[in-house]
Amino acid sequence: MLDFTVRTLRLPSAPVHGTLFVPVAAEPSAAVLLIGGSGGSEPSYVGQALAGEGVAALSVAYFARPGLPGQLRDIRLEYFFSALEILQNELPSPTTPIVVLGMSRGSEAAMLTAIHSPVRVRAVVATVPGNVVAGSLPPGGPAWLLDGQPLPYADRSGPDCENADALIPVELVPGPALLVAAGADQVWPSADMARALSQRLHEHGDPHDHTVLEYPEASHSLGYLLPHLPTGLLPQEITDTTADKAARADAWPKTVTFIRQLGTPKRTDEVRPADGLSYLPPAGPVPRCAARSCPGRRG
Repeated sequence: MLDFTVRTLRLPSAPVHGTLFVPVAAEPSAAVLLIGGSGGSEPSYVGQALAGEGVAALSVAYFARPGLPGQLRDIRLEYFFSALEILQNELPSPTTPIVVLGMSRGSEAAMLTAIHSPVRVRAVVATVPGNVVAGSLPPGGPAWLLDGQPLPYADRSGPDCENADALIPVELVPGPALLVAAGADQVWPSADMARALSQRLHEHGDPHDHTVLEYPEASHSLGYLLPHLPTGLLPQEITDTTADKAARADAWPKTVTFIRQLGTPKRTDEVRPADGLSYLPPAGPVPRCAARSCPGRRG
């Protein structure tokens, strides 16, 4: 017997294409909106895992599904706002923290949604993240719209960007951020872009604190988070090495802890380095590829 309920949502009877997971054994400690990357898949496997940890979750697809745009192009941020409203309405307490978790290109949507949504978001988790609002896939237009208008975007990923307006204003996220980055990312330079986000947060006073988990030997499959992934989930061009599996095994419990602790008083044993980053101490030996706390350096 499952310790959570599962409800499938489909357009047009629901405002989103997704799957809702709600724990039943106890009141959820938090709720998470899950946004996948440019592959177009719905990260329902993460929603199921979070529900097993006592966290409510709504995983959504946002293109390449019936009733949605056919490509990662002209995606309305209001679509994600509707998803947050669904999550909010499922929670028994108005004080339950809501988090947006985005993977790869979905990290852009996660941060932008947290910034602009009328539903209050308490934190963001961005895995193998970008620091720039990138254009559509395939190229040629905007990826994200707000009030029907394209957000400023760049034709390529970061960390550097000639159009300052296309840099994600991560300092406007209304809560702490957890950035999970891969140092051997073969898809885009997620470690460099996570450092750029971290540097920008420091430049703006790091208003809510943030955590960077950087895994030097991990590749883009780190962003899928779970230590053991469902068969056939990864696209053929994405590798999944022993280092990737070890990195996910380290990052996943830290991600769960970050989310669950949003609804509890701050730990008294939390390590607070001088650089201002929050770092969750490992429960056991740290593997060679394990995370390091990154103080916003570049390069």
